[in-house]
Amino acid sequence: MIEYIREYKKYSSSYYVSEGVRTTAGVMVPLLVAVYFGRLDIGLALALGALCVSITDNTGPIHHRVNGMVAALVLIFLSSLITGLVLPYPWLVAVLVTVMGFVCSIIGVYGVRAGAVGAAGLLITILSIDEGLDSWKVLQNALLVSGGGMFYLTMSLLLYRLRPYKLIEKALGDSLLSMGDYLRARAAFYNPDIDYDANYKEVLEQQVLVHNKQSLVREMLFKTRDIVRESTHKSRILMMIFLDSVDLFERIMTSQQDYRQLHKVMDSSGLLPAFQKQILLLADELEKIGLALQEGKVSVPHEWLAETLRALEANFVEVRNATMDDSNIEGFVSLRHILNSVKDIQGRIETIHRYTSFDKKIGDSFSRTVDYNKFVSPSDFNLKLLFNNLSIHSNIFRHSVRVAVSLLAGYFLSTILPVGHGYWILLTIMVILKPAYSLTKKRNFERLAGTFSGAVLGAILLWLIHDDGVLVALMVVGMIVAYSMVRVKYLVSVVAMTVYVLIAFHYLKPGDFTVVLRDRLIDTLAGSAIAFIASFAIPPKWEHEQIQELLEEAILANARYFERVSSIFLGRTFHMEKYKLSRKDAFVKLANLSDAFQRMLNEPKRQQKKVQLIHQMVVNNHMLASHIATLASYRKMAERYASDKFQPIIQASVDHLEVAADYVRQRPAEHRVVSAEENFVIREELKQLLEQRLKEVAEGELDTSTRQRFSELKTIADQFEYINKISMELEKLGARLQG
Repeated sequence: MIEYIREYKKYSSSYYVSEGVRTTAGVMVPLLVAVYFGRLDIGLALALGALCVSITDNTGPIHHRVNGMVAALVLIFLSSLITGLVLPYPWLVAVLVTVMGFVCSIIGVYGVRAGAVGAAGLLITILSIDEGLDSWKVLQNALLVSGGGMFYLTMSLLLYRLRPYKLIEKALGDSLLSMGDYLRARAAFYNPDIDYDANYKEVLEQQVLVHNKQSLVREMLFKTRDIVRESTHKSRILMMIFLDSVDLFERIMTSQQDYRQLHKVMDSSGLLPAFQKQILLLADELEKIGLALQEGKVSVPHEWLAETLRALEANFVEVRNATMDDSNIEGFVSLRHILNSVKDIQGRIETIHRYTSFDKKIGDSFSRTVDYNKFVSPSDFNLKLLFNNLSIHSNIFRHSVRVAVSLLAGYFLSTILPVGHGYWILLTIMVILKPAYSLTKKRNFERLAGTFSGAVLGAILLWLIHDDGVLVALMVVGMIVAYSMVRVKYLVSVVAMTVYVLIAFHYLKPGDFTVVLRDRLIDTLAGSAIAFIASFAIPPKWEHEQIQELLEEAILANARYFERVSSIFLGRTFHMEKYKLSRKDAFVKLANLSDAFQRMLNEPKRQQKKVQLIHQMVVNNHMLASHIATLASYRKMAERYASDKFQPIIQASVDHLEVAADYVRQRPAEHRVVSAEENFVIREELKQLLEQRLKEVAEGELDTSTRQRFSELKTIADQFEYINKISMELEKLGARLQG
């Protein structure tokens, strides 16, 4: 029950619900006003225009949202006008549907928002097919549709001006909530009976979610001019929360250990469950901050949080003093590192707690030190990009052809089937077909299951409820759920959409609602069948054909990230901005790789080439990034231990990674000479320190200068060893992949 309440609070305060309410208001207000004056026909046209423009109003920088909505306005006006004019000529309608299907899909090459603009234009074309108006009415209808879109645009801008930071706060809160889930997944490694493979899979999925949500917030913050100019204390604090949360995420990744070895050595101590409990408390704190940001409240840490940390440290010291010997000394060193990480993470979380007060004094302490433009991707509309994708080797081109052919087949089928609302076939095809096979497959199932479930639920509601007020309220709730869930739980969205459509038709065309129900089910089945056949007739570019490029990019990005971090251990100048850029690039490349791998797992088995090898390489890349992040957290210690002695293992690790990248992209790597890491002389020094430390422990001397040097130097050296070991493993896996 607690878990359900938690999930409900996350959803109800999220920006997804805000988007759902905004879309519902944009659609329903003009419709209800028109109905009040007895002009339902005008209301439907206005509502349709508002709905189409709302598709492009995705969360993001305000000027991007405005550009998208204006482009959609122009496109829906032209699409509605042209569709109305060619309706008397079925063959021209067939040509129009085919051309619009291709054009509105291919512009998705410019990103999600451009794809949404294309979807708006295609949607108005499909929904206008049943109109059958004369020339003057066609122009009038196009103007009304545009008017509805203009109403939505005005309403959206007005809401933004009234609360300019609200959407960013919600997106930032959502990012912190996902970080809390990621921390919970990491905490599971401390379970004595952990399934390592399953939990690594969960960690990777959560890591991708965090990356994606941080990328969204980064775009919103760094591309919103008012915030970048730091015009108000609130905008400065939002920037501080985000920047600190990115550093916090990296710090959470630094807890990466050899968990199998840790359990082997430390399970008998009874300390691991205590560490897990403290980490879970920190995950709860992140969730509390995320919810506070989404709800616009101030969050404060639990009063007993500091006390539990002190108790954990005291327990650790007590057990260490009582049980440490030569068999478990390295385990206690690892636990000391984890304890230091937990203390640091807790301090950072408490700082973010304070930020949620949005105290002016906090905002005044912030000063801009980096060029934010370097941290976001450019969004120029380059015609060369479009022309380069007009090739059968381009996945977006194949998708566009698939959509065009499917819509043409759907249009002809709609003219043959003896059912009304034939455009539902085209609508089903439009929402199901996606560039990736895995998403199309998932959407197809969810569309069918959601439609049938929604049809049953809608029929029950119409049979049981006869009060118009209750039915209208249910229709509005259905719209809010449908539009807020469309990017979260598509199955739920389709169920809600089917329910509100059935209720709407109950009023639009009173009578036997089972006719509408029958038509919707038949059309959905027909559209799903066409989409399913098209996915194989015009296959997408399978993930195994392109994942090697993403693997190479992730390996090389990790290599650059490692070089940037390790430079400080060689006594070189540390450039914070370059370091953060390399970190961001590595994390983005890892997220892209993990996304592609998850899609690959949902493709037909025969297309999952070398999936076990690729899975190992994906996991190793994430482990590598975690160890590099751990090494980065030791920057302060680097001032005491910087030495050229680290050069051999650094160079060897980079060489291994570059050879692995060559293997992955099927390039010959025989000419590459990998540096020898055997002369990593730190190992010999650590042996001597360990012998000296064991003598001190035997003599009862626990806190000495030897302990500190051994602990710190071993902690640093271990990370270099882990990174080198993973780099060698990636090289071996790359060679097998090439073979």
